Amino acid sequence: RDLVLKEARQLKKLAVDYLHPERPVVTTDPFACGRNYFTRPSAPLPEDEEIAAERDLVLKEARQLKKLAVDYLHPERPVVTTDPFACGRNYFTRPSAPLPEDEEIAAERDLVLKEARQLKKLAVDYLHPERPVVTTDPFACGRNYFTRPSAPQYDEDYEMERELIMDDAKHLKELAQEYLCREVPASSMFPTAEKVISPTATIASPSSDPACVLFVGMNY
Repeated sequence: RDLVLKEARQLKKLAVDYLHPERPVVTTDPFACGRNYFTRPSAPLPEDEEIAAERDLVLKEARQLKKLAVDYLHPERPVVTTDPFACGRNYFTRPSAPLPEDEEIAAERDLVLKEARQLKKLAVDYLHPERPVVTTDPFACGRNYFTRPSAPQYDEDYEMERELIMDDAKHLKELAQEYLCREVPASSMFPTAEKVISPTATIASPSSDPACVLFVGMNY
Protein backbone atom coordinates (compact mmCIF):
# COMPACT_ATOMS: atom_id res chain seq x y z
CA ARG A 1 0.00 0.00 0.00
CA ASP A 2 2.81 2.42 0.81
CA LEU A 3 4.36 1.74 -2.59
CA VAL A 4 1.06 2.43 -4.36
CA LEU A 5 0.59 5.70 -2.47
CA LYS A 6 4.17 6.76 -3.27
CA GLU A 7 3.65 6.13 -6.97
CA ALA A 8 0.34 8.05 -6.85
CA ARG A 9 2.14 11.06 -5.32
CA GLN A 10 4.79 10.92 -8.02
CA LEU A 11 2.15 10.71 -10.74
CA LYS A 12 0.35 13.68 -9.20
CA LYS A 13 3.60 15.69 -9.20
CA LEU A 14 4.23 14.83 -12.85
CA ALA A 15 0.69 15.82 -13.79
CA VAL A 16 1.03 19.18 -12.00
CA ASP A 17 4.39 19.87 -13.68
CA TYR A 18 2.89 19.00 -17.08
CA LEU A 19 -0.17 21.24 -16.62
CA HIS A 20 1.83 24.16 -15.16
CA PRO A 21 5.08 24.53 -17.11
CA GLU A 22 5.44 28.09 -15.81
CA ARG A 23 6.34 26.79 -12.36
CA PRO A 24 10.08 26.69 -11.55
CA VAL A 25 11.88 23.38 -11.33
CA VAL A 26 12.78 22.53 -7.72
CA THR A 27 15.40 19.87 -7.00
CA THR A 28 17.76 18.92 -4.17
CA ASP A 29 20.41 17.31 -6.40
CA PRO A 30 23.39 19.70 -6.72
CA PHE A 31 24.56 17.91 -9.87
CA ALA A 32 21.22 18.17 -11.71
CA CYS A 33 21.28 20.22 -14.96
CA GLY A 34 18.80 21.08 -17.66
CA ARG A 35 18.96 20.08 -21.28
CA ASN A 36 19.13 22.82 -23.92
CA TYR A 37 15.85 22.85 -25.82
CA PHE A 38 17.37 24.20 -29.03
CA THR A 39 20.39 21.87 -29.20
CA ARG A 40 18.57 18.65 -28.50
CA PRO A 41 18.82 15.97 -31.20
CA SER A 42 15.16 16.25 -32.09
CA ALA A 43 15.24 20.06 -32.45
CA PRO A 44 14.31 21.46 -35.88
CA LEU A 45 17.10 22.79 -38.04
CA PRO A 46 17.66 26.56 -37.78
CA GLU A 47 16.31 28.70 -40.59
CA ASP A 48 18.53 30.10 -43.27
CA GLU A 49 19.44 33.75 -43.16
CA GLU A 50 17.50 34.39 -46.36
CA ILE A 51 14.28 32.94 -44.90
CA ALA A 52 14.68 34.95 -41.69
CA ALA A 53 15.31 38.15 -43.66
CA GLU A 54 12.30 37.46 -45.88
CA ARG A 55 10.10 36.91 -42.83
CA ASP A 56 11.27 40.18 -41.25
CA LEU A 57 10.54 42.01 -44.51
CA VAL A 58 7.03 40.54 -44.74
CA LEU A 59 6.25 41.52 -41.15
CA LYS A 60 7.56 45.03 -41.76
CA GLU A 61 5.34 45.46 -44.83
CA ALA A 62 2.35 44.14 -42.86
CA ARG A 63 2.94 46.77 -40.17
CA GLN A 64 3.13 49.51 -42.81
CA LEU A 65 -0.09 48.30 -44.44
CA LYS A 66 -1.80 48.28 -41.06
CA LYS A 67 -0.67 51.88 -40.46
CA LEU A 68 -2.02 52.96 -43.86
CA ALA A 69 -5.35 51.25 -43.19
CA VAL A 70 -5.67 52.98 -39.80
CA ASP A 71 -4.84 56.38 -41.34
CA TYR A 72 -7.43 55.81 -44.09
CA LEU A 73 -10.20 54.76 -41.69
CA HIS A 74 -9.44 57.53 -39.16
CA PRO A 75 -8.69 60.75 -41.06
CA GLU A 76 -9.38 62.75 -37.89
CA ARG A 77 -6.09 61.56 -36.38
CA PRO A 78 -3.19 64.02 -36.65
CA VAL A 79 -0.29 63.30 -38.96
CA VAL A 80 2.83 62.36 -36.97
CA THR A 81 6.26 62.43 -38.61
CA THR A 82 9.88 62.71 -37.52
CA ASP A 83 11.16 64.24 -40.77
CA PRO A 84 11.83 67.98 -40.22
CA PHE A 85 11.68 68.61 -43.98
CA ALA A 86 8.32 66.92 -44.52
CA CYS A 87 5.58 69.17 -45.94
CA GLY A 88 2.01 68.69 -47.09
CA ARG A 89 0.73 69.11 -50.63
CA ASN A 90 -2.03 71.63 -51.29
CA TYR A 91 -5.19 69.71 -52.15
CA PHE A 92 -6.67 72.51 -54.27
CA THR A 93 -3.58 73.35 -56.33
CA ARG A 94 -2.60 69.79 -57.23
CA PRO A 95 -2.37 68.99 -60.96
CA SER A 96 -5.38 66.66 -60.82
CA ALA A 97 -7.60 69.16 -59.00
CA PRO A 98 -10.84 70.19 -60.80
CA LEU A 99 -10.93 73.61 -62.37
CA PRO A 100 -12.46 76.35 -60.20
CA GLU A 101 -16.00 77.47 -61.03
CA ASP A 102 -16.70 80.68 -62.87
CA GLU A 103 -17.98 83.66 -60.94
CA GLU A 104 -21.31 83.48 -62.78
CA ILE A 105 -21.89 79.85 -61.76
CA ALA A 106 -20.94 80.59 -58.15
CA ALA A 107 -23.27 83.60 -58.04
CA GLU A 108 -26.11 81.57 -59.58
CA ARG A 109 -25.60 78.80 -57.02
CA ASP A 110 -25.69 81.29 -54.14
CA LEU A 111 -28.92 82.78 -55.55
CA VAL A 112 -30.55 79.35 -55.86
CA LEU A 113 -29.60 78.44 -52.29
CA LYS A 114 -30.95 81.77 -51.02
CA GLU A 115 -34.28 81.21 -52.77
CA ALA A 116 -34.43 77.66 -51.38
CA ARG A 117 -33.98 79.00 -47.85
CA GLN A 118 -36.75 81.54 -48.40
CA LEU A 119 -39.08 78.85 -49.75
CA LYS A 120 -38.31 76.66 -46.75
CA LYS A 121 -39.14 79.55 -44.41
CA LEU A 122 -42.46 80.14 -46.18
CA ALA A 123 -43.33 76.44 -46.01
CA VAL A 124 -42.58 76.34 -42.27
CA ASP A 125 -44.69 79.46 -41.66
CA TYR A 126 -47.56 77.95 -43.65
CA LEU A 127 -47.47 74.60 -41.83
CA HIS A 128 -47.06 76.17 -38.38
CA PRO A 129 -49.35 79.22 -38.13
CA GLU A 130 -49.09 79.07 -34.34
CA ARG A 131 -45.53 80.36 -34.47
CA PRO A 132 -45.11 84.08 -33.79
CA VAL A 133 -44.17 86.42 -36.60
CA VAL A 134 -40.61 87.69 -36.20
CA THR A 135 -39.47 90.79 -38.08
CA THR A 136 -36.79 93.45 -37.77
CA ASP A 137 -38.74 96.18 -39.61
CA PRO A 138 -40.01 98.74 -37.03
CA PHE A 139 -42.66 99.96 -39.49
CA ALA A 140 -44.12 96.53 -40.24
CA CYS A 141 -47.81 96.12 -39.36
CA GLY A 142 -50.37 93.37 -39.71
CA ARG A 143 -53.51 93.47 -41.83
CA ASN A 144 -56.86 92.88 -40.15
CA TYR A 145 -58.23 89.57 -41.33
CA PHE A 146 -61.88 90.54 -40.83
CA THR A 147 -61.75 93.98 -42.47
CA ARG A 148 -59.85 92.98 -45.58
CA PRO A 149 -61.53 93.72 -48.93
CA SER A 150 -61.98 90.03 -49.68
CA ALA A 151 -63.60 89.24 -46.31
CA PRO A 152 -67.19 87.86 -46.44
CA GLN A 153 -69.96 90.36 -45.69
CA TYR A 154 -71.79 90.18 -42.36
CA ASP A 155 -75.41 89.04 -42.74
CA GLU A 156 -77.59 89.80 -39.68
CA ASP A 157 -80.46 87.50 -40.72
CA TYR A 158 -78.05 84.65 -41.30
CA GLU A 159 -76.47 85.14 -37.87
CA MET A 160 -79.86 85.19 -36.11
CA GLU A 161 -80.90 82.00 -37.88
CA ARG A 162 -77.63 80.39 -36.89
CA GLU A 163 -78.07 81.33 -33.22
CA LEU A 164 -81.62 79.93 -33.27
CA ILE A 165 -80.42 76.63 -34.73
CA MET A 166 -77.68 76.37 -32.11
CA ASP A 167 -80.20 77.07 -29.33
CA ASP A 168 -82.53 74.32 -30.61
CA ALA A 169 -79.58 71.93 -30.80
CA LYS A 170 -78.70 72.59 -27.15
CA HIS A 171 -82.32 71.93 -26.09
CA LEU A 172 -82.39 68.68 -28.04
CA LYS A 173 -79.12 67.64 -26.41
CA GLU A 174 -80.57 68.31 -22.94
CA LEU A 175 -83.70 66.27 -23.74
CA ALA A 176 -81.59 63.39 -25.03
CA GLN A 177 -79.46 63.40 -21.88
CA GLU A 178 -82.55 63.42 -19.62
CA TYR A 179 -84.04 60.53 -21.59
CA LEU A 180 -80.87 58.43 -21.48
CA CYS A 181 -79.94 59.28 -17.87
CA ARG A 182 -83.20 58.94 -15.94
CA GLU A 183 -81.36 58.75 -12.62
CA VAL A 184 -80.39 62.43 -12.96
CA PRO A 185 -82.87 64.59 -10.97
CA ALA A 186 -85.05 66.94 -12.98
CA SER A 187 -84.14 70.61 -12.88
CA SER A 188 -86.23 73.65 -13.77
CA MET A 189 -85.65 77.36 -14.13
CA PHE A 190 -89.00 78.17 -12.47
CA PRO A 191 -88.72 78.78 -8.69
CA THR A 192 -92.33 77.60 -8.08
CA ALA A 193 -91.80 74.21 -9.70
CA GLU A 194 -92.40 71.21 -7.42
CA LYS A 195 -91.56 67.57 -7.93
CA VAL A 196 -94.51 65.19 -8.03
CA ILE A 197 -93.81 61.50 -7.68
CA SER A 198 -96.44 59.16 -9.01
CA PRO A 199 -97.91 56.73 -6.47
CA THR A 200 -97.11 53.96 -8.93
CA ALA A 201 -93.48 55.00 -9.44
CA THR A 202 -91.07 52.08 -9.51
CA ILE A 203 -87.36 51.75 -9.02
CA ALA A 204 -85.33 51.83 -12.24
CA SER A 205 -83.59 48.53 -11.47
CA PRO A 206 -83.49 46.14 -8.51
CA SER A 207 -79.79 46.76 -7.94
CA SER A 208 -80.02 50.58 -8.11
CA ASP A 209 -80.49 53.01 -5.25
CA PRO A 210 -84.14 53.06 -4.00
CA ALA A 211 -83.94 56.83 -3.89
CA CYS A 212 -83.56 56.93 -7.66
CA VAL A 213 -87.16 56.80 -8.84
CA LEU A 214 -88.87 57.95 -11.97
CA PHE A 215 -90.22 61.45 -11.99
CA VAL A 216 -93.42 61.34 -13.98
CA GLY A 217 -94.49 64.96 -13.91
CA MET A 218 -93.92 68.46 -12.73
CA ASN A 219 -96.48 70.69 -11.04
CA TYR A 220 -96.14 74.31 -12.05
